[in-house]
Amino acid sequence: MTVQLDGAEKLLLTKGTSDGELLRTITSDGEYTVAGPDSAYGPMELGTMLSISRPRESTDINEPVGRFIVGSQEQPSFPTHLRGLSGSTDPEIGAGETLSRTFSHRVRAEGRVLSLQVPEMLYQYYKNRLRTPNYGAYVSDSYDDQYIQSVVNEFEEFGRQQGLNDVDIINEMMRFVQNLEYTTDEVSAGYNEYPKYPLETLVDREGDCEDSSILLASLLEQFGYGSVLLLFEDQQHMAVGVAGEAGIEGTYYEQNGRRYYYTETTSSGWTIGQLPTNMEVGNPELAPIDDSGVLVFSYVVDTPSEGGTSVEVTMRNVGDGSGNAKAQAAFKNRDQQRVVSTVSDATRLRPNEEHTVTMDLEPPDDQTLRAEVGVVMDGVLQDRLRSEFRESVEMGEIA
Repeated sequence: MTVQLDGAEKLLLTKGTSDGELLRTITSDGEYTVAGPDSAYGPMELGTMLSISRPRESTDINEPVGRFIVGSQEQPSFPTHLRGLSGSTDPEIGAGETLSRTFSHRVRAEGRVLSLQVPEMLYQYYKNRLRTPNYGAYVSDSYDDQYIQSVVNEFEEFGRQQGLNDVDIINEMMRFVQNLEYTTDEVSAGYNEYPKYPLETLVDREGDCEDSSILLASLLEQFGYGSVLLLFEDQQHMAVGVAGEAGIEGTYYEQNGRRYYYTETTSSGWTIGQLPTNMEVGNPELAPIDDSGVLVFSYVVDTPSEGGTSVEVTMRNVGDGSGNAKAQAAFKNRDQQRVVSTVSDATRLRPNEEHTVTMDLEPPDDQTLRAEVGVVMDGVLQDRLRSEFRESVEMGEIA
C-alpha cells in the first residue's frame, strides 16, 4: 500500500475499525507491505478490513482517514452513524399515567356504574399498531385480557346477586355494548378503515359495528363462551355469533358442527338470536377469534468491525394462535427510497414464544438514512417501526 501523510505527524494502521488491533504506526510517506509471508504480521485472510486513522491529542478517539479490504479494490461500507438505532412495540404497561372511564348502565331497571382503569401506555400501544385485515387478531391480543376480565367480573357478580343464568348475563353484556355513548340507532352502521381493539373502543367511547362486535366477542371470550365474528360483506355489516346449544331460539349459523346465534351489537333492544329484517338476506362469513397470532417486537442496529450493519430483531407472539413469523428490515433515504432491504427466514411461533433473528445489510455510509423494521405473520404485515434520520459522518469528523 502507498501512504502519504499530508502533513500528519503519523498515521495508525489497524485491523477492522480505527479502534481495532494496531498493525503499524506510519511516520513517513512511502510504500508499505501490510501483510504477507515477508511481513511482520504474516499472511492475512482475504476480505479482512483495514483502517487508517490519525490520532488526536485531545481525545482518545482516532480520526478515520480511509478503509480498504485485503484482496479487493472496493472500499467497505461502514455506516457508523446508524449504530444504536433501536425501537420496540412491546408496551411498558407499568409506566406512565392511568386512564379512567366510568360507564352508567341499567340492568333490569337497576342502575349500575362500571369503572375501568387502563394504563395509558397500553392504550397508546393499541392506537399505534398497524390495522390488520385479520379481525380475529383484535380479540386474540392478550395484553388487554385482565382489563376485559375486570368488566366481565362486574357482570358475573351482578348475575350472581340476581340469580341470572349465563344467557341472561350475555344479554346484559349485549345491552352494555349496544348502549355505549358512541353507538348509533342504525343496525347496518357500516365498516370503516380503522377497526379498533376492545380497549380503544372502551376508552374512546366511539366506534361502529366492527368495533362493538370485536368488543363483545372479547367479553364473551373472557366469560368462557365461544363466539365468531359474522361478516356480512354485501350489507357492509358485522355482528357476533355466540356459540349455543340447540335449545336456544333464534337465528343461527353452523360451522364445524357448532351453532352460532346471531347477536347484534349496534342498536339497543336486541337479544341473542334476534335478526334484524335488513340482515335476513345476508350470508355471513364466520371469522374465528381464537386462532390468530399477534406479534410484538424490538430491534437494535449495530455496525460490525467488518463493515455494514447488523439488525437484531426479537419477535414475540402475544396472540392466541400460532403462525409463521418473519422480520424485515430496510434503510431509506430522505426521499423515502429504499437503499437496501432484507427479509428473514420464517419461523413458527406458538403463543408466548419468542425468536431472535439477525439480518446483515450494507447501506451506504455517506447518506442520511433511517431504519424501517417490521414483522410479518402468515404473510400479513403486523406492525412496523421507523427510526429517526441519522446524518452520515464524513471522513475527517469524529465518528
